[in-house]
Amino acid sequence: MNKEIKFEHVGGGIYVIESYYLNRTGFTACYLMEDQGEAAIIETNTNHAVPFILGTLGQLGLSKDQVKYVILTHIHLDHAGGAGELMKHLPKAELILHPRARKHMIDPEKLIKSVKAVYGEAKYKELYGDIVPVPKERVQIANDGDEFRLGSRHLQVFDLQGHAKHHLVVLDKNTRALFSGDNFGIGYPRFDFGKSRLVFPSTSPTQFEPGKAVETYQKIVDLDPSRILLTHYGVLEDIKGTHTRLNSWIEFSVEIAGKGYAQGYRDKELTDILEKEIWKYFEKIVKDARGTGLNLEEKEWLAIDAEINAQGLVHYIQPRNPEADRQ
Repeated sequence: MNKEIKFEHVGGGIYVIESYYLNRTGFTACYLMEDQGEAAIIETNTNHAVPFILGTLGQLGLSKDQVKYVILTHIHLDHAGGAGELMKHLPKAELILHPRARKHMIDPEKLIKSVKAVYGEAKYKELYGDIVPVPKERVQIANDGDEFRLGSRHLQVFDLQGHAKHHLVVLDKNTRALFSGDNFGIGYPRFDFGKSRLVFPSTSPTQFEPGKAVETYQKIVDLDPSRILLTHYGVLEDIKGTHTRLNSWIEFSVEIAGKGYAQGYRDKELTDILEKEIWKYFEKIVKDARGTGLNLEEKEWLAIDAEINAQGLVHYIQPRNPEADRQ
């Protein structure tokens, strides 16, 4: 793949930057916001995305010294793995993140070990490069409701859970644009059907909690955003319709997980069953939206999400039913 610097102005001094995560386009975004000569980067993706972020700054005529903030919605590595490397190039930037996330960016060894345990050393390097720490004096925690000034803008952060316990969303109070991370679902542009887009929750392990996810969706809607900027991926305008679909998906997810568990399925067997049900749900939504189901390329695209969402549902449901295991 020819990985050129690719970014788009989406209005209001906000730019979506292509990160090419997993060698895909339209999959994982970073954002740049500029106002009165000051800039903020929201999400960093992995080390491999750093050249595209820096290249975007250069093409926009912004210097590295003009970046005031690097803001992470949460520290899953497709959002934050490149933070340490990026900060090395931005001498005046502060890293803004959730209080629970601070220690992991200052000392990422636990994150690194967990990734290597799953993927091995070689795959870790391929996916993320070498994750490096951020000096503690350059890390600033953001508590619920805190505001940060960027030029004439006021950026307000909110501590909202459901996807992860260390998750913030960022509201630009001037334009009402809201950066949701993974807290208002995943919605790839390739599944935009005109009046609606296929948007679904990220129920990935290990901190997914459906009740809090539903609360978070409502809190985001109550903030009255003008639009939502998804890390996966881009601008979402249909907030009301998406809210309804996200709630329906959570209801469906919890129901199928509970049924599978009650029927005695566990671990890999339960994961496989839930993944099949997720595929059926994907297929129904797409067919209802455009009249035809998923093609092979689309199935390949959604395979990662189907698998990870099923794993997260298993992780959620099993620990909460210990009595059933003893029967």
